[in-house]
Amino acid sequence: MDFKNKVILAPMVAVNNIAFRKLCTDYGADIVYSQMIDSRAFAEGNRKLVDFFNEKNLVAQFFGNNPQIMAKCAKAIESRVQAVDLNLGCPHSDIIKTKCGSYLMSQPKKVALIVKELVKSVDIPVTVKIRAGYGKNNAVKIAKICEKEGASAIAVHGRPKTVKYERPVDYRVIKDVKENVDIPVIGNGDIFCGKDAKKMFDETGCDSVMIARGAIGNPAIFGEIKCYLKGKKFEIKSNRKMFAEYLKYCKKYKVEFKDIKRHAQWLTKGVKDGARHRLQMNKAEDVDNLKDIYKSVE
Repeated sequence: MDFKNKVILAPMVAVNNIAFRKLCTDYGADIVYSQMIDSRAFAEGNRKLVDFFNEKNLVAQFFGNNPQIMAKCAKAIESRVQAVDLNLGCPHSDIIKTKCGSYLMSQPKKVALIVKELVKSVDIPVTVKIRAGYGKNNAVKIAKICEKEGASAIAVHGRPKTVKYERPVDYRVIKDVKENVDIPVIGNGDIFCGKDAKKMFDETGCDSVMIARGAIGNPAIFGEIKCYLKGKKFEIKSNRKMFAEYLKYCKKYKVEFKDIKRHAQWLTKGVKDGARHRLQMNKAEDVDNLKDIYKSVE
């Protein structure tokens, strides 16, 4: 899998089910990441988040801190994905309490052991997603360790663990990583349109961009970014049409109703009377209810 010159769907918990990944791919996502998967639960037999069905552009992301368990998980899904990603960026307190996610950025030796074991266990690329740091900025140090141990690419979110979204992404963090490693660097953070993506490329020199919040309720963002970067006009997509396409994938892959409903609401973001539609959807009990509501979505 090539990680250069790509527009990528970031891993997002409770967002990246297979229907959404398929829809984003249809609208231009070159690579899509799975939801974050608990390596320990997976190793013990919990396969709830592993909805992989021969996607040709899928990267599976795991979180955990045990090198052997991580390697076991990677080996188990190797034939069903194109790459495996180690989560070193999640700032959520539940993940931090288990000494995983962004906490591991404070444990460079452990990071080295995990990446080394992952790379040794599979014949597909191993990537890593990091933040600026855990408390202090040590993104370059962690990135160089990952590169040394065999990582094929590294995605960098330009915020530290202690900062949510109250401050803008720090392009310098991503730029510093790019200037200190030879593997592809994927810029992540505050990309909501083509102009934002171009700024990320220009300010950091990154090889690819990764979209997270900007894709929620707007899977067409990938096509819009590509058109903007090429200087082409983008044809605005109908939210009603995108929802209909999403439903087809949900039916094909038997997506749970709660996930269908969640994306149905997100897809009304920015439309006329969107708040009213979302309130109606809160009361929806099945897909037919959602279809009826979408008849009035413009």
